[in-house]
Amino acid sequence: MPDPSVSPTLDLQLTWRGTFGRVRVFDDRVAAETSYERDALTPVPMESVRGWRIEPCDFDAVCVEFVTAGETYRVLLDTTDEQVAGLALRRALGAPLPSAS
Repeated sequence: MPDPSVSPTLDLQLTWRGTFGRVRVFDDRVAAETSYERDALTPVPMESVRGWRIEPCDFDAVCVEFVTAGETYRVLLDTTDEQVAGLALRRALGAPLPSAS
């Protein structure tokens, strides 16, 4: 069980058009949650994630896509956070997957 007193090295979040997304990068793990394309706020099951990538979602948001065997979890972030999120996730999770488009 992760120690809840440990602060993330990066904590990005966005409330966008009625949805919420958050990506938190710690020294030893990544945590994410999203309500985008979901009925409620949903934690991303990081233990099942097989890969990740960042894709455009709109002119003012990007999606961090966490891909599992069964589905893709999209976490919205501000376009200004795209580069720092990409660097932190590459360090924590390895190289991103190829673009889906």
